[in-house]
Amino acid sequence: MCFFFQLYRYHKHRLIPGIKWDYIPTELLDEILVRLPVESLIRFTSVCKSWHSIITSPSFIAKHLNHSKRMTENLLLVTYTFIYRRKRYLLCRGDEKFGDEFAKLESPLSTSLGHMVGNCNGLFCMIDTTSPPCIILWNPLIRKSVTLPMPPSLPHTPHPQFVLGFGAHPTTHEYMLVFILYEKADIEQGKLPSKVELYTQGTGSWRSITSVGHPHHILRHNCFQAFVNGAIHWIACDRRVVDGLSSLIMLFHMGSQAFSEMMMPAALVNEMQLRLSIMSYGESLAVLCHGQEGSCGVWVMKEYGVAESWAKLYNINPPGVLAYKILGFRKSGEVLLWMSDKRLLCYDCETKTLTNTGYTGSSDAFAADTFMESLVLVKP
Repeated sequence: MCFFFQLYRYHKHRLIPGIKWDYIPTELLDEILVRLPVESLIRFTSVCKSWHSIITSPSFIAKHLNHSKRMTENLLLVTYTFIYRRKRYLLCRGDEKFGDEFAKLESPLSTSLGHMVGNCNGLFCMIDTTSPPCIILWNPLIRKSVTLPMPPSLPHTPHPQFVLGFGAHPTTHEYMLVFILYEKADIEQGKLPSKVELYTQGTGSWRSITSVGHPHHILRHNCFQAFVNGAIHWIACDRRVVDGLSSLIMLFHMGSQAFSEMMMPAALVNEMQLRLSIMSYGESLAVLCHGQEGSCGVWVMKEYGVAESWAKLYNINPPGVLAYKILGFRKSGEVLLWMSDKRLLCYDCETKTLTNTGYTGSSDAFAADTFMESLVLVKP
């Protein structure tokens, strides 16, 4: 296969002359292209109409996406520049070059007040808090974004309580968003949620859906999401418990477009929700519990959907560190930590060692998220 990759080298921005590209069977060409990085594929869409047709076809995009899932991840870093009062976006490789090479990206947000919702299949979902607010889907590798309207049911009141979830259909790979609204009066009366709306790429519009199976409250201060196994997961408050504190995991399945619930690790059911967060750990689901004196327990569901398979994987307690924030997990299993001195470190839970990545960022503006290469959004 290396021979065929040599055929696709550029010479002074032109393909090597003398090669009869039209004689390469389509099936073989497809197998060659699907193994190339996104950056190369974007250039190759300009070679000829047939290549453009192959690379931008939904079937090829899905095939390339499946191949990318087995490859090294990328990392998107968000930092805040006080001089320009703007957020800075850096695209980094997740391999051994991590910390040495990065590319600066133009922010798709019009202000520095927007924030990330989540990422899936190489796409990042962001909320732009301009007036009127909007939702932006961004593929940082192909430098393209699309702007979507907020749901029509969003109240025109200060600080409305809502949760936005982002994921993709498990078979069609179309991106989808779910909007869950909590009106103050409904919260007080226990009528949850007030409204649920769904946006799908295929329809290009919002529509109301039933909220059966969702009688709980996803607190706004803890609306971290994890997209795992075709479903969005949030930590929610169990409203069926009248006295006391009880947490569970709420799910929205993109395939069936329905809500369900999942049990938390037994040791965390009665923990304060301010201490809990949910993330993806590779292709598994993870719940984090931040304890006293800088420690953080990591529970992983080893068999998806089986409550008995929750297991405490690590107790993160970096030596000599009291103040930090977990930003996520690398494909290698290392933990990304934001330190109180503004550094981004990698923590190896097995060897209990810290590695400085060389990146810095300030307070809540610092974010890091791993994602895969994807051609999704080539055709907005």
